[in-house]
Amino acid sequence: MMGIILFVCVLFLVCLTLKVYGRNRGTYTLPPKVPGELPIVGHLHQAVLSRSNLLKFLTSLSGSCEKLGGVAVFNFGSELYYLITNPQEAIIAGNSCINRHYAYDFCKAWLGHGLATSTEEIWRYRRKLLNPAFSLPVIHGFLDVFNSQAKKLINELEPHIGKGPFDHCLYLKNNAVETLCVGTFGIKAIEDVNFIKKYTEAVSEMVSILVSKFFKFWLQSSLICKLTGIQDKEDSLVETLHNMSDKVIQEKKQILEKEALNKTDNPKAATGIEYRPFLDLLLELSANGALTDKQIREELNTIISTGFETTASQLMFSLMLLGSYPEVQEKMYQELLTVLGPDRDVERDDLNKLVYTNAVIMETLRVLPTIPCILRCVDKDVKLTNYTMRSGSYCLIFPMMTNIVSTWNTKNSAFSPEGWLNGDFKNNQEFASFGVGMRGCIGRTYAMVVLKVMLAHFIRRYRVKADMSQLKLNFDFVLKPESGHEISIERRM
Repeated sequence: MMGIILFVCVLFLVCLTLKVYGRNRGTYTLPPKVPGELPIVGHLHQAVLSRSNLLKFLTSLSGSCEKLGGVAVFNFGSELYYLITNPQEAIIAGNSCINRHYAYDFCKAWLGHGLATSTEEIWRYRRKLLNPAFSLPVIHGFLDVFNSQAKKLINELEPHIGKGPFDHCLYLKNNAVETLCVGTFGIKAIEDVNFIKKYTEAVSEMVSILVSKFFKFWLQSSLICKLTGIQDKEDSLVETLHNMSDKVIQEKKQILEKEALNKTDNPKAATGIEYRPFLDLLLELSANGALTDKQIREELNTIISTGFETTASQLMFSLMLLGSYPEVQEKMYQELLTVLGPDRDVERDDLNKLVYTNAVIMETLRVLPTIPCILRCVDKDVKLTNYTMRSGSYCLIFPMMTNIVSTWNTKNSAFSPEGWLNGDFKNNQEFASFGVGMRGCIGRTYAMVVLKVMLAHFIRRYRVKADMSQLKLNFDFVLKPESGHEISIERRM
């Protein structure tokens, strides 16, 4: 059996080399090449050897790119990749290269042609349809949900008051999933605790399989996936996730039909919280013929799968940085007291008044971005300042990777929210945490508002302590901690 697998691996690599060799040839002068290339495999061996810590590999690539002038190339097998750390070049590439890397195709069995995985043509159509569902007025309608979920989170952490460091990641992740399920599916989604638990576990397992497929090239062979049982596992997870989404869609349709008959369309009457879930808005598109039930499921799964872990991770990093910089935490606390008082909920008019809080979030996103690199296809020749990226290649954009280190040291780290107040980042050229160029994250407004509300409740209730010097990071699809991310909390009042 092992002999067969080894033969298939070698055959796959040879075919891959022959397939992409021709399209990587061109007349344009290449930028400097990252050191360490081997014949045939290029720099692939570095990724394989760094599989246990992918962030180390990406940090090495971005560091080499920075030393080589901000634009460089490397080969993944025979595939040509342009590396970009220069912010201006990143904007050009981001606006010119709309289609995402083929790695996203591995998600299509699960996410279909949702915004995260679709081709440019489908993405443009869906994005235009979905933009109104993510508008600021719609997000403002979720403020009661955000406030309620924030208070639920801080109440769940009460047992840890004054008891030293503890791992808060699971609390944040579960709360983020609940919040997204409420905002996406509706209040009823969180009544079933097993629903949240089952969905979160299935998503986590799916992500693990998808990451393995990208970096273990032999798993891109359907034959090997079947022989190793990975395909059966993936199929089972996809079926679970689809069934859960389909069930909610059908239940929501029945509820809306009953509401139409009874002429009751105010969700506050039943729940005490007034808002319109994303699913309601998407079902309106279905009624108008713009989206099918299958397409709605694709977008629902995309919203939750791309939203909950990113939001939870960013909140975790924000709390860690505030706990490591007590002077920043105190400034933020004083602003929160001035604007909100000791315990009032965050209202719509408060959001723009929380200027320093906003700066803290932006600086956290800059220093520890949840998505620190962006993979795109180069479908046409793209002219950069000094080089032209060849059609048929790929680009890896990470203008902020040089800010990330695998071990933090508070003596030389550069966390300063004031940079967002004095105009250092007014053009946002070094800020790409929500993507760069045309295909930026549709959920940016949602993320910023929910983070602001969560932090407002958390910092008014607790004084946070953390030690960034102990933080060890890794990366799969998002930046996440391996260790040293614990915090301790004390009650303020």
